[in-house]
Parts: sequence; structure tokens; C-alpha cells
Amino acid sequence: MKTSINKKILLASIILTSSVCLAQSADPAGAEMPAEMQAMMEAYAQAAKTGKQHAMLAESVGEWTAAVSMWMDPSADPMLSTSSVNRTMTVDGRVLEEHWQGNVMGQPFMGLGRTGYDNVTGKYWSTWTDNMSTALMVMYGNHDTASNTYSFSGEYFDPLTKQPVKTRSELSIPAPGQELMTMFETRDGTEIKTMQIELQRK
Repeated sequence: MKTSINKKILLASIILTSSVCLAQSADPAGAEMPAEMQAMMEAYAQAAKTGKQHAMLAESVGEWTAAVSMWMDPSADPMLSTSSVNRTMTVDGRVLEEHWQGNVMGQPFMGLGRTGYDNVTGKYWSTWTDNMSTALMVMYGNHDTASNTYSFSGEYFDPLTKQPVKTRSELSIPAPGQELMTMFETRDGTEIKTMQIELQRK
């Protein structure tokens, strides 16, 4: 993992250094950048651009309240809790970051989520971590314009079985300032609803 990160840092350094050197070494006559380098620089520039997908994420910036219903057993009544949510755009408008604070089962709850859009894959991505675990959940998804709904899928490892559990979520926006998130898990081949969160902008 560390080697992979170092390689990425080295690659970024080479690209930045190459672009600076090329700019400095260009003669007054306007010598052009080699085609391969030009194509690479253009590809990285396009990958880094912010677009309409990032602008859509930015619409959620602000203070929210969340009413959470969580089912440990689908046949039982849900456990209810509330959280406050603060959302900001970070990394120069590329990533929506949200901080959650509340109480779950009588215990203080803190959560950190990040959502972005990858220009290269054409997919949204989402990460989540909280103080009820040391794990990181990673999900990928799409946005349906007709229903104004984000759909994500991924997996996490069950602390009890140590096995991966498939999970997916749907985030719909019924009206400005309102969001409805529903989460599902697949266990023993059956998908069950595990959580529903109603968010209201303060």
C-alpha cells in the first residue's frame, strides 16, 4: 500500500516537474510540447476539472438535521436517533464532506462522510467512517436525473463473521432542503432494509 502511494506521489512529481521544465525550456520561437506529453497533460487536466456533477453535490452544503431509523432485526421496530450534519465542499469544490454528531443507543456518535465524482470513471464515489467502527466503507454509484436519485453500492466486513456484506444505498431529493436516504444489506442471498435517514436543512 505504501509502495503504491509512493509511486503515485512520484508520478505526480514527475508530471509537475516535466511541465515546468518544458515551459522553461521552450525557445522564443515557441517550440511545442511533445505530442505524448501534451496528451498526458491534457488527460490530467480533464480529470481534475470540476463540472456539473460537483456543482450538484455543492447544493447539499449547509447545516442539516437527520432523523435516523435503524433495523437490527427487520421484523422488529427500528431504533430511533437524531444527528446534526454539517456539509462543506472541500478540495477546491471537488469533494462534499459531511460531519455527523448525535447519539446512537445512548452513546455519543460521530461520523465522517465524503462524496465526489470521478471524471475518469464517470462514477460517483462515497466513503464513510464513524466512531462505532475502525473500518472505512467505500461505495460507487450513479445519479438518475429523472428521479433525482443517487444510487450507491459497495460492501463492508461484518465484525462478527469477518465476512464481506454487500450493501447499497439510495438518496432521493423529494424537495429542496429535504433528502431521504435508505440503506440495504444482502444477507444469505436476501436484501433487507437496515436504515432510513430523513434529512432536513436547518
